[in-house]
Amino acid sequence: MYKSIFTLLLSFVTLHLCAQEKLFKIDYKLSLSEALLSEADSSTESSLAMIAALAAAFAEDDKPQVQAWVNKDFIRVQTEGLGENIQITNRKTGESYILYPSMQTYTEASDATDKLDIQATEDDFNVFSTADLDLQFIEGRSKTIAGIPCKLAILDLGNPEYEDIIPEGAQLEIWYTETLPSLYWGEYAYLKKLPGAALYIGAYGMGIEASSVNTVAFDASLFEVPEEYELQDYSSADYDASDIPLGHDLFTYQDEESSLIGIKDADNNIITPAKYSGIYEFVEDYAVVLSADGLYGLINAETEEVIPCTWDYLQLDGEQPYLIFSENSKMGIMTPQQEVIVPAEYEYLSSFNQGYATFTEGTKSGLINLKGEVVLPATYEVISEYVQDKAIILEGDLYHLVDIKSNKKSTTGYTYLAFANEDNLLVASKNEKYGYISYAEKEVIPFKYYYATPFYDGIATVYETEDGDIQYINGKGETVDVATEW
Repeated sequence: MYKSIFTLLLSFVTLHLCAQEKLFKIDYKLSLSEALLSEADSSTESSLAMIAALAAAFAEDDKPQVQAWVNKDFIRVQTEGLGENIQITNRKTGESYILYPSMQTYTEASDATDKLDIQATEDDFNVFSTADLDLQFIEGRSKTIAGIPCKLAILDLGNPEYEDIIPEGAQLEIWYTETLPSLYWGEYAYLKKLPGAALYIGAYGMGIEASSVNTVAFDASLFEVPEEYELQDYSSADYDASDIPLGHDLFTYQDEESSLIGIKDADNNIITPAKYSGIYEFVEDYAVVLSADGLYGLINAETEEVIPCTWDYLQLDGEQPYLIFSENSKMGIMTPQQEVIVPAEYEYLSSFNQGYATFTEGTKSGLINLKGEVVLPATYEVISEYVQDKAIILEGDLYHLVDIKSNKKSTTGYTYLAFANEDNLLVASKNEKYGYISYAEKEVIPFKYYYATPFYDGIATVYETEDGDIQYINGKGETVDVATEW
């Protein structure tokens, strides 16, 4: 049992925005419960003994095992102590690379993948697939990590298909905060489903937990491949693409000679020939596929090619039944029936969120709605976030609130601005102090804090000085006590 969870946590550990954009740095350390440490100290089981030794080594070193830098457009995750590697991801372009500093090499990668192998042994299991596991958001639970209130999500590991391998009731706890951008990498694509960054991931008393969260200056070089690094191109022959669950009780299989992949059912009956270089997981009734020469197409749940593999790029939107497509280096949106919603005329298009998608023209960004209508023209340097009919944009050094319907700024400039999740309030910063204002720019809570966050369940985290103690306030600015549930 502990060997399996230990393997899962080991895999966790070892895995152009303007300079004014905020960047968050999160340090993670190995976290072991007192009960687990006590059991490990007195146990003769090799995996528990290794846990105790690992915990002692990490505690003595006092360095984070995982460091992450994240904002809404970029992710960098650096692991140390168990083999250093770095993954950098550009969310806007979809490009992601894994860097190996000791060898000064790098490889192209997916930003994250939820395809994990299942290794059954006589009395144990190793790593498994998270593709079909349910992520449940738990109401009424809270925990403060690194001074930030977090919510709880549970990844239910008890897939009935693997009931003989995975212990009944096995769950992975994920404590996350919506005050930080979402963060995902490596084989943890389920973190994409969170509305913010995970500050703890673990099970059975063992996990990775954020030890500190800080705002740092944006440094573009963090998200670039160093010039001296050499690209390593690994062929598909080096990757086993067999038995990956796709949904609808369908799985992949791989031809040994060609290394191409096809689709089979749960009884190993061949459904399609091995003719694809890639097959994505089904989103509802459709899945994106790649031909042998790397062109994109779409299949339905009956594995029929409803869109031939002739496209430069296709991506299913997770919120709407739409496809983002690329044609002649421009991006657009269409339905699986190839009805064009947005013509291919934009340098970049995001997936829809709250009824809007971000697009770029040249170096400027705008918003379109579900009808493909431009609701905010591409006149803004950065659209940092939007809620209902309001958006926050960045121009030069200053943030502004913009009314989506009128396209007019409704606030003067601030050095920081974010939706506060509380009664039409905004977190704002000016003159190096944080406070809270209304959409109408009325000061609701004075600008007296060194740092302040949006509200979570009516509570915000604030610091009055750089070295001051963490405080919690309500929407009226009153200091409140927060009971931490461990």
